[in-house]
Order: sequence, then C-alpha cells, then structure tokens
Amino acid sequence: MSHAPHLQASTGETAQHPSRMSIRELITELSAIEDRLRHLPTFAPFGGRLVVNPERRLLLRHQRLVIAHLRRRGARLRTSMAGHQEKQSQGRADQGTTARNS
Repeated sequence: MSHAPHLQASTGETAQHPSRMSIRELITELSAIEDRLRHLPTFAPFGGRLVVNPERRLLLRHQRLVIAHLRRRGARLRTSMAGHQEKQSQGRADQGTTARNS
C-alpha cells in the first residue's frame, strides 16, 4: 500500500471561514480540498477494523460548505446583474421616450 505524503488539511483554525473569502479564494480552496481528497486514503484502520477515514469526512464536510458558499455567491451575483441589466434597459427605454417627445 502506498502512502501519500501527509498534507496539511485547510480545515484548521487558521483557515479563513468561507463566508469571508472572495470567489477566487473559494475556488482555490475547493481545488486544494479536491487535491487533498485525491491523495487521502478512503479507509483507515481503527480498532482492528477499516473505517471511513475521519480526515476524509472532515474534508468532505468542508468541501460541501465551500460549494454552498460558491453557489450562494453565484446566485447573488446573477441577481445583482439582472437588476443592473433591468435598470440599464429601463434607462434606454426612458431615453427613447424622451427623444421621441422632443
């Protein structure tokens, strides 16, 4: 059985909470989690049995949290962009009305 080098999990106390991360930082964090999961054994011996690696479970929980924040940010961005486009189209319509009335 080959052992991957032990990589520091980014779920430690020094890691920034996803709610305070930029979209770029969230994507970088997601990439780091996926890299870590790729090298982490699925099972680990515990009490003479193989159980799901507890570190893997923590990383998967953190991955779900990061993905949820990315989705929320994406939805918020789409909503704000839709409002911005609506204001622009309304402004153009108002300009057209003003030009016709002149």
